[in-house]
Amino acid sequence: MLFRKPAFIALMLLTQAASADIKATTADGREVLLRDNGTWTLLTDQSGEAASEQAILTLEKKFDLARGCRLGLRLKNDLTAQIRTLVLRFTAYKGDNIPFETVSRGFSYIKPTASQYQESSFWGISRNEIGAVEVSVARKCNVGELTKY
Repeated sequence: MLFRKPAFIALMLLTQAASADIKATTADGREVLLRDNGTWTLLTDQSGEAASEQAILTLEKKFDLARGCRLGLRLKNDLTAQIRTLVLRFTAYKGDNIPFETVSRGFSYIKPTASQYQESSFWGISRNEIGAVEVSVARKCNVGELTKY
């Protein structure tokens, strides 16, 4: 019985260590943060400077519809690679904590320094009733060397 407690504690510590984020250095000297959820972030570029490459999503317009609302969204590609496919999932929250509706919207073939505008509609909720919109990446992503389906 005494043997099992230390083994259980060691197993818990190993599990926590296995799920932690990892900082790695690529062969060309760039630092990358590998997250336990399968995502990654470029921390430094080849010269060692902090990386500024990113794709930026902004809310440009909000419309009321007869039975819902529509949001106008722009994705700007400040990466050095083309965004061939990126499907984002948007969840509208009624008030602060009630997920009301989830919709997906795909962005595709956005060259570096370019942007793309898309609109997403939420039915049964007005724009004033939306407390927040959560953005997450759906399973489909093809950006530069990163491909995930």
